[in-house]
Amino acid sequence: MNIKDKTLLTLTTAAFLSICTTNAVALSTDRDEPLQINSESAEMRDREGYAIYSGSVRLTQGSIEIDADHIEVFFPEQEITHAVIFGDDKRRAYFQQLPKDGVKLVRGTANRIIYQADRDEIRLLGDAIFCQDGNEQKGERIVYDTKKDIMIAKARVQSIFLPGKKPGSCSHIKSDYR
Repeated sequence: MNIKDKTLLTLTTAAFLSICTTNAVALSTDRDEPLQINSESAEMRDREGYAIYSGSVRLTQGSIEIDADHIEVFFPEQEITHAVIFGDDKRRAYFQQLPKDGVKLVRGTANRIIYQADRDEIRLLGDAIFCQDGNEQKGERIVYDTKKDIMIAKARVQSIFLPGKKPGSCSHIKSDYR
């Protein structure tokens, strides 16, 4: 990979995360933090508007942490439209983020996670778990509207709610990659 490709790959990834943190109910400082991606390989297909990070991918920026087997980022005409985050045969993809100061981490795992920038939504697909304030949703398909802070679970759902007024913890939801 030449210098131009590495630079474009870094800019593309930074743009992707800026979109994620701008549209989500998230710490405003996340987008100002350094972006770090660790993976076994990275491939940029600029003409196709497509980048692939493979092999135990760990992506961090501020409070955002994503662990996956591989991540595919789509950016036709140099603008991110969506990203697909994959687990492997034995491990699910994982994300966590601190929505705002004083609030506990939002966490989720699934076989596949799709971030749809143009819809302000995150889709957790296949053996999905979404946890916020200790309240947990499990199902085959969970859609989270980051702009409206609305979660919709479909395809036989199990919900677990904690009694009381104090928010609980989602610390039992962990990355399979650590």
